[in-house]
Amino acid sequence: MSARRSPEVAIVGGGITGLSAVHRLMELGCEREAVPKVTLFDAAKRLGGVIGTMNRDGFLMEEGPDSLITEKPWALELIERLGMGDKIVGTQEKHRRSFIVRKGRLYPTPEGFHLMAPARIWPLVTTPLMSPLGKLRVGLDLILPRRKGDSDETLGQFVQRRLGREAYEAMAQPMISAIYGGDPMRISLLATFPRFREMERRHGSLVLAMWLAARKSTAAGKAGGRASGARYGMFASLSGGLQELTDELARRLPDSCARTGVSIESVLRTRGGRWTVTWDGGKADFDGVILALPAPRAVEVLRPLDDDLARRLSFIRYGTSATVGVAYRQEDVDHHLDGFGFVVPAREGLTMLGCTFAHRKYAGRVPDGYVMLRAFHGDRSDPLSDDDLVEATRRDLGRLLGITSKPLLTHVTRYHESLPQYGLGHLDLVDEIDQRMTGYRGLVLAGNAYRGIGVPDCVRSGENAAAAIMDAVAT
Repeated sequence: MSARRSPEVAIVGGGITGLSAVHRLMELGCEREAVPKVTLFDAAKRLGGVIGTMNRDGFLMEEGPDSLITEKPWALELIERLGMGDKIVGTQEKHRRSFIVRKGRLYPTPEGFHLMAPARIWPLVTTPLMSPLGKLRVGLDLILPRRKGDSDETLGQFVQRRLGREAYEAMAQPMISAIYGGDPMRISLLATFPRFREMERRHGSLVLAMWLAARKSTAAGKAGGRASGARYGMFASLSGGLQELTDELARRLPDSCARTGVSIESVLRTRGGRWTVTWDGGKADFDGVILALPAPRAVEVLRPLDDDLARRLSFIRYGTSATVGVAYRQEDVDHHLDGFGFVVPAREGLTMLGCTFAHRKYAGRVPDGYVMLRAFHGDRSDPLSDDDLVEATRRDLGRLLGITSKPLLTHVTRYHESLPQYGLGHLDLVDEIDQRMTGYRGLVLAGNAYRGIGVPDCVRSGENAAAAIMDAVAT
């Protein structure tokens, strides 16, 4: 009897989703005694996608995401399975607060204010970020009727409906934009923060729901805590930066698995039920394919297969993400920088969306006596050159923090069409895409385009795709 042929699987996209998929395929293959032969394609020369860490002269600066959300366990579980648990680090507790800009000045985010709703009343009453009338409007949330029906609405519409326009413009809008890089008036509530709709449904009031959750919170502040702004105990990283994760996954790839610098042109089904993957100058057949690509690239690859599927994928909008890192001597910065950073409301008219005090968030990121700031920019950075973007960042930091010195180090990173901005009705759109994909056994979509944009979401997506492919090629 001849030995059974190992299934051949192609993974298109070598970011955290694709790398996680490869690793999970190997794990499942060992468990099922059917280890697949995997080929990983990526158009870039370096694997890891938007995850990257710059290490220069003692400065450790993230080029993409800088944190993992610990309440989403999938990335941390992967790190533990890789034997890297001792590298996990939390944020510095003594600096766990954030700021919001108002009229060119930084003010602490009210304690207990989480993204778009307060868990504590007195900090909101006393904050200078809002007018007395704006605060009274927030209080109306306690008596306003809850919305009927399950239809989607944008984050901006939801906050303004429950808490008022001023709370939206002063606090919710800059916090949401700093995460998604886009306009909250165009981002789906149900696809991003459905728990806030559930709070309204169950309690009739966001303020009441947040207050009740805060009462039940543990000393670690799971549901509001006493830290200013976001729940900073929820964030973690790796001691050498998040690239340590993608580097370790890349190191564990099977021999001759990775094909970098190869841009896939199409994926088509063969008459025998396999899949032909084509690139410039070559093609190969596989039993299964995982497309771990941003939606705009998936559109290009899938259009020759299914124009209707590609059309649906084209409705998933992406934005640009750009960061500018700058480092200074401590004595050149008058501001105390006693927090993790700040966000900037759109009405302030600045270029940046926000800024992280990177040396405060995680320990060991800079040499003694230095500070490192990391400014975030969205689509408004597209027309600017790197030099112009650095200059705009310096101008904003000068206005807000009083920094006039030339930075000792600057580092610009841009990722075009890297940040999905889930539009109204996104979950219905993804359901339609999933339904369409049921006709293509052995072809799976994965990545941040569908059900979560964070690193843990991408890990889960890649691992789920690996499980689906193993089931498909086993029968």
